[in-house]
Amino acid sequence: MSRRSPARFVLIVVVIAAAAVRLFTAGVQMAWRPLADALAADPAAACERLASTPLLELPPVAVLGLRLQTGALTRAPVECAAAVLDRLARLQQRWLPLMAAGHLNGVRAALAREDLDGAAERLAGALERDPTSPYLHRLSALLMLSRGRYEEALGELAFAEGLAPGFRLPRVEVLPGDALWVELEGLRKKAELYPRKRDEALLALGSRLWTLDRKDEARRTLDEVGSRPEARLLRAEWALQEGRAGEAASLAREVATRRAYPARLRARAWSTLARALDAAGETEAALEAASEAVRLDPGSPGPYVAMARVARRRGDLEGALASMRRAWGVAPTDIGVLLEMAATAEAAGHGADARLVLERANELAPDRADVAARLVELLLRQGHLMQAAMVLSRELDRHPTDRRLLALAGRLGDQTSSR
Repeated sequence: MSRRSPARFVLIVVVIAAAAVRLFTAGVQMAWRPLADALAADPAAACERLASTPLLELPPVAVLGLRLQTGALTRAPVECAAAVLDRLARLQQRWLPLMAAGHLNGVRAALAREDLDGAAERLAGALERDPTSPYLHRLSALLMLSRGRYEEALGELAFAEGLAPGFRLPRVEVLPGDALWVELEGLRKKAELYPRKRDEALLALGSRLWTLDRKDEARRTLDEVGSRPEARLLRAEWALQEGRAGEAASLAREVATRRAYPARLRARAWSTLARALDAAGETEAALEAASEAVRLDPGSPGPYVAMARVARRRGDLEGALASMRRAWGVAPTDIGVLLEMAATAEAAGHGADARLVLERANELAPDRADVAARLVELLLRQGHLMQAAMVLSRELDRHPTDRRLLALAGRLGDQTSSR
């Protein structure tokens, strides 16, 4: 009994200590929550309380502070906000030394005081702890831009794009041509950073280069992928676009008939084969290929688009429109589907439907000048000059140098003056 008593005593002490820690942490949470919540309602008053509270010396707040809405501090007086961020940074660096959070709050404090050198120094500490954070690399780019180091900033943006394509926080403004460089270089970085996603990144890069009419670069990029079925299929689609229907059909058939490939990939291949056969004048074979694509992947828009194109070539406009409605139903936000739907609806004499679809596409893709131009062209064809002028004015504010929109402005002027 006496031998067991020391162990039992230790166990009791541990249990009591654990309970005390839990009670202490719960008490700190109860005291912290009202302070943190008050930031959104009254940043200035809440900042004053946070700057003086002893809670910012307690270990539990290092973790609780991770959820603090530091953005609200931008509406508080600068010195107060910087003081709160400094205190939180010190606390987190002490108790969460392996995390970037403390250093990041130090960056925010330095930026609040417009201390760019101090912000850069603290950001280096944050990146050391979290080198794969796209947010930190974009923040680094922003700091570089503010210090006149434009080329280095572009490199950081490309690295961030490689880590997380499409991630846009914090917002960083660069020249349009440089934004495209960042996008393309980001895909190259993704191929380097994620070996398992290398082929996926190179396929995306090749496809993007093709849309930019940089066809030789696109082909060289695809050569790096080897003989993957996705690469063969992409080559088939390119051949079809260049009018080489026979080559496109041969490449697409290689993928479509291999049962070992995933159903969705084979469905895409059957869709491409249908378009190639249709272009070669083999309408019945094209219809069979499109039907096979629908059978394999009824939840994808591609097969229905292929069926619609075959139907249009045969003169069955209502049938084409029915297929496009099914494509739209399974992919309501796909811009390519919406553009095809608009063209099919207009060809079938449903002008109001075509306008509705193009307006929807314009809402979904405000950054695409070509979509806006399609909408303006439709409005001009339909004689809706006032609506065309309103859309054109808005879109020229977004894309002031787009040649197609500028040409449409001249065309609108000619149509208006002739009335």
